[in-house]
Amino acid sequence: MLELISLIENSSQTVRSDFRNWFKDVPVASNWTLASDYSVGNKNKKSDAFSFVVILRHDTDQNIESYISSVAPKDIKSTRNPSEGLLDYLCCPVTFSYSFVVERQSNYLKNAMTVDVMKSISAQLQNTVREWKAAEPRNEKYYSDFDKKLNLLLEELSSKRPSTSLLRRIFLVSSFAAVVLSLIHEEKAPMSIRWISDRDAMFDRHEGLAFDLTWLLFQLMRRRKGGAIDVLRPQISFAAPLMDGHTEYAEFIRLPDYLAGTLADIRLPQVMFSHRKFPPVFDRLFLTL
Repeated sequence: MLELISLIENSSQTVRSDFRNWFKDVPVASNWTLASDYSVGNKNKKSDAFSFVVILRHDTDQNIESYISSVAPKDIKSTRNPSEGLLDYLCCPVTFSYSFVVERQSNYLKNAMTVDVMKSISAQLQNTVREWKAAEPRNEKYYSDFDKKLNLLLEELSSKRPSTSLLRRIFLVSSFAAVVLSLIHEEKAPMSIRWISDRDAMFDRHEGLAFDLTWLLFQLMRRRKGGAIDVLRPQISFAAPLMDGHTEYAEFIRLPDYLAGTLADIRLPQVMFSHRKFPPVFDRLFLTL
């Protein structure tokens, strides 16, 4: 996975410079929210899309949610015309989007991420978890639970009919999210990052393994780049709709929903869409070179 992450980082230097310039006036040690949504597995779409919106915690959750609810009460799938107010918010200096598109007809990732490759990666990550468990006795329970989740993953990968498509998406979303977390960390040295993800089968599998994989990949990226590491920063937390029994996060997720829905629908190389609601989103939020 680190090879894929390196490839993404090396090919997205302009994204890094855009992020740096976009938030140049934001001080370090701020608090951030990362909201993500996905359009995956839809046979009527040309691609799978994984979209992340980085949000500076510039106001209370209640005020942000109130604004989004007032200008965009529905997600992109349920509306005929995109919300100008939501597009305005996605273009303002407190938000930054980062999306990944995987063409469904492409065999590259299928060939690069076979069952055997995923088993090998899982075994290597499990060795890392066990090493860190021995080195950090105070975190023994977390690493023990993580180890059990990796065992479940390896058992499924060794079964006769593993859900290869879903498992591949788990590895992908974990890698993509780790890249975005690393970008925020390296550029703004945050105090905390809260990741809010829409509910998806990727996060239900093996007791939320996708989040743990993201955290582990992020930590590996930090160590690979060397230098002193402050283990207390950033504090990373994860939330999903109704995970605590009552919070839905619908308004936060509506931000990446607009991005993922549009990118999954795009037909390349003609840049055509199946509905007139998508071009205004594309024209406001994406740049073609």
